Amino acid sequence: MNTNRLNFVYKLNHIVNENEIGTIEYELAKFFLENFKSVTRWNIYQIAESQHVSRASIRRFAQQLGYENFSDMKKAAETFDDGVNEFQQFYGYSDFLRKLKRNINALLEELSVRFNTQEVDRLVRMINTNKHVMILCSSNIAGSVKTFQQRMILFGKRISLLTSKEDLENALGTNDNPLIIVFSISGLFISSLLVDLEKSAAQKILFTNNRNPMYNRVFDKIYHLSAQYHDQEITELLYYTYGIDFVLDLLLNGYILEQKKEGSPHAL
Repeated sequence: MNTNRLNFVYKLNHIVNENEIGTIEYELAKFFLENFKSVTRWNIYQIAESQHVSRASIRRFAQQLGYENFSDMKKAAETFDDGVNEFQQFYGYSDFLRKLKRNINALLEELSVRFNTQEVDRLVRMINTNKHVMILCSSNIAGSVKTFQQRMILFGKRISLLTSKEDLENALGTNDNPLIIVFSISGLFISSLLVDLEKSAAQKILFTNNRNPMYNRVFDKIYHLSAQYHDQEITELLYYTYGIDFVLDLLLNGYILEQKKEGSPHAL
């Protein structure tokens, strides 16, 4: 599954959610979301006529999404079917409830062993003592991180969310020695960011299922969410949802308990 393509869809959805109906950005984002299957047959002239906008507006829209031009943005849409088979194989299962429960139970049992109270306390102390804490992840995980981000601010801790190379470069340029927590389940997302991270003096924590030995050179601590060999099959898709939420919920719980110990006014 290509993270960059999912990031493209994330950006389109974000534009639709954040902009007013009728604006050029809203209408173009909605058009691309609704025409993923057929957009490869459209050219910029047809889209401009269909959406009653100028070609220059479409080019600016493509650049807003991080592409050099409309052709590059169109290529992202052309190859978006990556991962569809994986979703169909798991979510298209006829006896899905039983399969889902079995997978979730196995996942949580494994994570409970791999991410114990001692490890949670260690991470919570790092979050508590670092002024600048950032979570770096792909857009398909960002929803869970945003929820965690909102809950943490209630207890007096601001967490920054980074979802791209540009975000990381900007953050490293404006913050001294932050704590960077990276979620990259397959390792695909982090592959293009290793050079930037290695140059940084920041404390770096990685959550992943990928056992690339190169990570040992870049990160101060690595948490493998999955065992190298499973007793039973757990689909990787669940690590992006239940697995991430499990880790973030444990960190939130640990942080609140730490606040209570210190008598913080933010503690419940």
